[in-house]
Amino acid sequence: MDWFRDYEQDLKLAFSHAESIVADLAPPFNVQALQFLKRFNILEREMPSNYICFLLPFWMEDAAPVERNVTRMIATANILGMMSFHLQDEAMDNPDADLKQTLALSNLLHAEFTLLYGTLFPVSSPLWVYYKQYLAEWAIAVSQENNRDWFQDDPVRMGHKAALVKLASSGILLLSDREALIPGLSDAVDYVLVVLQMLDDWEDWHKDLEEGSYNSLISIVQSTLHIPDHRRPTCDEIREGLYTYGVLSHYALRAQQWEEPVKSVQGLVPRLYDFYDFLLKDLVTGSEQIETERKMLESGGLQYILSKI
Repeated sequence: MDWFRDYEQDLKLAFSHAESIVADLAPPFNVQALQFLKRFNILEREMPSNYICFLLPFWMEDAAPVERNVTRMIATANILGMMSFHLQDEAMDNPDADLKQTLALSNLLHAEFTLLYGTLFPVSSPLWVYYKQYLAEWAIAVSQENNRDWFQDDPVRMGHKAALVKLASSGILLLSDREALIPGLSDAVDYVLVVLQMLDDWEDWHKDLEEGSYNSLISIVQSTLHIPDHRRPTCDEIREGLYTYGVLSHYALRAQQWEEPVKSVQGLVPRLYDFYDFLLKDLVTGSEQIETERKMLESGGLQYILSKI
């Protein structure tokens, strides 16, 4: 995990900078924001789903000769942006959320996010065109995910739930006059984000099933077991998909099909590919473990069940 360890000190500085910014927000939002920030500090607890958000600016140094203080500033901006969008997700997904408080704090954090980018990119910069594009991608992804089966129809849309992450890679390429590289690198980031979402969906399928949230693993079980669209699979049906039909193995194979576009930028941003490989190995390891358990159950299962007890 050199893609993480090599930047721990810089992440400390970025989180410290973010802490100083949110501490200056108007009360009581400053207290709430400080508490919220602690939930996302990957230096205090592992949160693989957030690594790319904070680390992509530093990984981009291999592709563009920008100073470390610039990448730290962009990492700080990403921390604030991620907090803002998480609050909006909470407002959309959680019926018990205090909408006034949640959306007000989200907007305050979003203002700080854009202000930091504004110190590096003037209004005339092409960055703001990309910002508008990524914001539209995010809006479509989150507003339609319960009406569309993105995993089956257009899987890249799953990655677009974190589309604003690409502002860091595109911005750093713009600062180094390498705008021509943005489309290929943005595609690679999208596919890494898709695999990251797949990993989250595997880990959260039980929670998502209870809450009625979209989940790509649930989607592939529904398709594999030919469950009609008017209802969702039960927990038992999902376990049947995992242990009888080997759904997770097929799921991991889907993630592997995006290796080429990510590998195509390996020479440019090697840490991005390393992170993709880390995610893919997690999926493959999980599928192999389930396949082993499935074969033990098929061979009689009693000894296996006793060993688990």
